[in-house]
Amino acid sequence: MTLHPDDLAAHYERLADDFEESWAHSPAFVTWMNRCIGTRLALRPGDRAADIGCGSGLYARSMAEYAVTVVCVDPSTKMLAKLPTRPSLVPVRASIEDLAEGAVQLPHAGRLDAVLAKDVIHHARDVPMALRTLAALLAPGGRLVIVTWPLRIDYPLFGKAVEQHERAYIDPDDMARVLTDCGLRVEVTCERYHLSIAKEQWLAWVANRFMSLLCAFDDDELAEGLSEIDARYPGPVIGFEGRFVFTCASGQEDVSRG
Repeated sequence: MTLHPDDLAAHYERLADDFEESWAHSPAFVTWMNRCIGTRLALRPGDRAADIGCGSGLYARSMAEYAVTVVCVDPSTKMLAKLPTRPSLVPVRASIEDLAEGAVQLPHAGRLDAVLAKDVIHHARDVPMALRTLAALLAPGGRLVIVTWPLRIDYPLFGKAVEQHERAYIDPDDMARVLTDCGLRVEVTCERYHLSIAKEQWLAWVANRFMSLLCAFDDDELAEGLSEIDARYPGPVIGFEGRFVFTCASGQEDVSRG
């Protein structure tokens, strides 16, 4: 299920106050994910960057330690309000649909050295168009990192939610073909991180529909799903493996200069 852009913005407006609690998982996880992203973006002092679907800026903050500018794009006003007040962080209220349709133009569009799109490409109604839009933001030699989940996820969800994810799954090989057609070099890799979360907390997050895919279920279906999770994980702590797919694309350097 792909939420309408207005519904998607409303979903994250509702979650804004608790977003980092449910998605940061732990300081160690954020540090690990920042390292995975940073290695692939290869930011250098003076770079211009963008974080598409930045949320509250969990990863944009780290990018701003290197880049002179990080354009922080999100459809939720409340999410953007969570960004630290820094000259290097430039908030832009827009969805990936707005960018793809040309409704919003980003600062430095076509001249960005690094673009991050984490957990956002599945929200696009036309994924190939969204990918071409992201590719067009890059300067010659620019780097694009798209972070998604694999087809098979190990998150402690109920069966129907896992099936919902699989129906909405974006194949990295398909993304790679589109980006290659844009003239970019593409590499797809996968990383794993073991997570441990108190079951009571996890059930509360699921009940709050912290994942957009959970919006596909009404209250009765969600209650049934919560019971399923509770029965499957009898202990007080749920341990599981988070797996993340990194689709990394880079452009050719402009050799005509000089």
